[in-house]
Amino acid sequence: MAPGAARSPGAARTATDPHATQRRLVAALLGTGKPVVVVAVRDRYDIAYLPGVTTCPATHSYTRAAMDALVRALHGELSPSGRPPVTIPTAEGWTPCSTPTATA
Repeated sequence: MAPGAARSPGAARTATDPHATQRRLVAALLGTGKPVVVVAVRDRYDIAYLPGVTTCPATHSYTRAAMDALVRALHGELSPSGRPPVTIPTAEGWTPCSTPTATA
């Protein structure tokens, strides 16, 4: 961010909680009662901090090929399968999420 640029009130980051804004957004979306899909674009471990999320595909990349594969999977053109080679730990006692891995 450029020096002196305006920052929206909800976009503040702190050293102790750099992803608070994302967590608030996901909580608000879950609160609507509508289905929510959270995509782990680079780090599948982020899901440990998002309680209530049950659908969480991981791309492990933000490249064009990864995003194209993600869109195709979300539209039902691909059937992602597989499980992570490790158990995703939970944060603060939240339930772990076992995510399918989509590959292009």
